[in-house]
Amino acid sequence: MTEEQDDFERLDTMTRLQALDREGYVIVVTRAYGPNGEDLIDHDGPRFSGESGVKLKVKQGDLVEDVVLSPYYGDPSKISEAGFEEGKPCELFVPGTNTPLDKIPGMKTEDGGEYFAIYLTPKLQDGELVAINNIWGNYTSQMLDEGEIMLKYADIESAGE
Repeated sequence: MTEEQDDFERLDTMTRLQALDREGYVIVVTRAYGPNGEDLIDHDGPRFSGESGVKLKVKQGDLVEDVVLSPYYGDPSKISEAGFEEGKPCELFVPGTNTPLDKIPGMKTEDGGEYFAIYLTPKLQDGELVAINNIWGNYTSQMLDEGEIMLKYADIESAGE
């Protein structure tokens, strides 16, 4: 790598981090798991400022593709060549096994989307997660810890009474 290329990589990283650094820190997802503990980190795939992305299988109608998401929380960057339609719902799966991601009950987007769990620890349901929605082009997601997950379930239960 030439010195010029090395500078470009550093600028790319700095630009990405500055745009995400609203709270005084940047969160990078370095471990991600599917509903059965499947590793979702794309260790051999493309890098986002030096970090491996999170790979999911995405299906929208007849279009199906493995999509690699940026591991930087809040960064909408992704690698996809399919012509998914903006604003339309998708189905989200674990690549290789085609296991659907776990839907998070009661969590919905303003445009009718639903949220699905990408677990951050091997404990799965008992740990922390990133809740991503299934509307293509809607980049809202939430980081939830165990306590927040329990509060959401409690809200759902109390609303049903």
